This record gives sequence, C-alpha cells and structure tokens, in this order.
Amino acid sequence: MPCLAQPYVDLLQVQYLHAFRANDKPGSPFQHLYASADLPIKIKDGSYLVLSPFYENWSLDSASKTDVLPQVSSIGLPIILQFPLVKNKWSLMLAAIPRFNSEGLRIFDSSFQIGGATTLVYQFNPRLKARVGVYVNREFFGIYVVPLFGVDWKLGERDYLFGILPGRLSYEHRLSHRFCTGAAYVSTTNSYLLKTGTYLRIGDNRISVFLDYYATKRLVASAHLGYGVLRKLGSGWVGHRDYVRGFDWGDGPFARFSLAYRIRL
Repeated sequence: MPCLAQPYVDLLQVQYLHAFRANDKPGSPFQHLYASADLPIKIKDGSYLVLSPFYENWSLDSASKTDVLPQVSSIGLPIILQFPLVKNKWSLMLAAIPRFNSEGLRIFDSSFQIGGATTLVYQFNPRLKARVGVYVNREFFGIYVVPLFGVDWKLGERDYLFGILPGRLSYEHRLSHRFCTGAAYVSTTNSYLLKTGTYLRIGDNRISVFLDYYATKRLVASAHLGYGVLRKLGSGWVGHRDYVRGFDWGDGPFARFSLAYRIRL
C-alpha cells in the first residue's frame, strides 16, 4: 500500500532482504527483492500526481525440503493523486494500484489485481500531520479491506516519526549530515496466483533498527537488522479464505540492505 507520510521521497530504490533459518521451518530462510520508483509530477500548488512502478520477488526456501514453496513475483504501477482541500489544513490522497501477482511473474488476466487507497490528511501545524483512510485490494482469497491510520511528525530538529499503519511506521534520528539511525516496523499481506490454480498468501511483520549512510546529498545506503514475527503462509483455492494447506513459516532474524536516490522534503 502507498505510504506518503515521510520526510523524504526515494525517486529510485532497490532493497534486498535475507531472512535467516528459523529452526528448520518451511519457508525459512527466504529472500525478498524489491525495486521501485516514485516519480512526482506537480500539477499545481500543493497538488501532485505520483507514478510509483515497482517489482518484487519472494524466493521462499523450504528448509529441509525442496520444491515445496515456489518463487512468486509482482509488478505494478500505483498511481497516486494528492491535492489540498483547505489550504494548510486538509488534503486528500487517492491511489489506484493495478498489479500482476503470480508464480514466475506470468502476466495474464487471471493474475491481475486491482486495489486502491484513500487517506484524509489534517495538518495541526507545520510539524504534525495526522492521516486516516482505507485500503482495499482484490486479493485472490477475496476482497481485503484495511483501515489506515498515519502520522507525519517532526519531533525535533533531528527526530521524525512517520508512517501509515498497519503498513509501516518509522522513527528516524539524524546523527549528522551523513548518518541517520532509528527503528522501523513493516507489515505485508499479499497473495499470488500459482501454476496449480491455487494462491499463496504471504503475511510478514518485521521489526528492525537501521542505519542510513548518505554517500552524497542524494545517494543513500541503508542497513536494517531485525526480527520477523507472526509470519504466515497459506495456500488455498481462488476466492476462498480457508487454506487448503498452511505452512509453519517460522519467525526469525533478518537483514535488509538498500540503495536509494533520495530527496528530503
């Protein structure tokens, strides 16, 4: 889901995550690759159209077994419109999120998903904004609806709290013009069409600490170390929430590395 509550925009970014083995559980370890762009287009004062193409791939190991869980991928093009309703007080964000989710990234009609999100933003003052909204997606297990609550809060000259729950929340502390550190929470729920005609549902929740290094004013390298909790994997028939098969994915540690071309707001 889109997240515009943050003190910067990553025009380009690539992320690689490796989750370590968790007691020989199916699906652990695993790798996650994510690449995206945020391309803002200013329409008029305070109004922006943002194109956010992305690609991601989950490579799920099967611990002591092989060929149990397939690789699944996604490619999409979220289109986000943000505009003011009342100057310096209220604004609205609307997002359409078309994408293809499948095993082996086979782009065909039955792997297509369409979703969207809207958030209403209230600015208390130049340092604090609150957000409330809803996210809806046509997952392969059915319509998925999630209420959204967000904050964009500059706590001090060096501290920032931002994000939209239940998707993500980050705390950033600026150590110097080169380094930032902090903590982050990220939650993911996605479903992917498999070659068997069933779907794979992935649920991942990550808590981490991070360090950002600004090699230049715009080029940023990041490292996250953390732990995945309440992870869930399940396979079922399209249109049915009940799983035909569930997998004990296993909670455990992970490391995530990323490189971004970033503009701070």
